[in-house]
Amino acid sequence: MALERLVKTSDLKTGFLADAAKNKRKSLDIDYDARFDALMLLLVPPETDTIVHYVDDHVALLYRPDDLEIVGIQVEDFERSFLPQHEAVSKVWRLSDSKTDLNDLGDLIVIFDRIKPQVAREVVKATEDILGEPGVELAAALA
Repeated sequence: MALERLVKTSDLKTGFLADAAKNKRKSLDIDYDARFDALMLLLVPPETDTIVHYVDDHVALLYRPDDLEIVGIQVEDFERSFLPQHEAVSKVWRLSDSKTDLNDLGDLIVIFDRIKPQVAREVVKATEDILGEPGVELAAALA
């Protein structure tokens, strides 16, 4: 059964992403849902209303319904399917590769803050071909 899209991919806008790249906006929210096995990267607060727009079976653009601006991506089957196919993402995803001793929650928070942008950049780089022009804009916003 094919899903009917609410809007065409070409109707989605990248002005927000271009502005984020130009102004070096550092707002980045990463959320991983283990039950759903989905990773979400958002350049807006997580409470922002977004719509999922699939560009393939597992990768989707997230956009705001009021202005059609792309504000992030979602990758489903992230650990089951995506990570095994993308070694660079897998390497930054694994805490065992962080080369830092984890002694307490403070260490974990510091490591998370340090690797969060690396994970986002690697995920976007791995999906750039699928995402097309929005992927290029998203990569620039995360640079």
